[in-house]
Amino acid sequence: MFNKFPIQFNYDGKHYSGNIQPLHAGIQHRIPTTFQVFLNNVYYGLVKRRGTDWETDSPKCAIMVEVIGNHIYDRYE
Repeated sequence: MFNKFPIQFNYDGKHYSGNIQPLHAGIQHRIPTTFQVFLNNVYYGLVKRRGTDWETDSPKCAIMVEVIGNHIYDRYE
């Protein structure tokens, strides 16, 4: 089981703080590839790793998907 972990960053002059919840859907090399994103007490959507790229199902995450993805990547590096 994968545990949620905190995330904090600034984007476009706004501070974001929240949690990332790894999901068991899509695991590669024992590392999750799909994550639920909660920022500033709001569910922002799913972020998924596809090869070396990050994608999302949510317009809320779309502009920040690389920033969020890089934080996730750093967690598992």
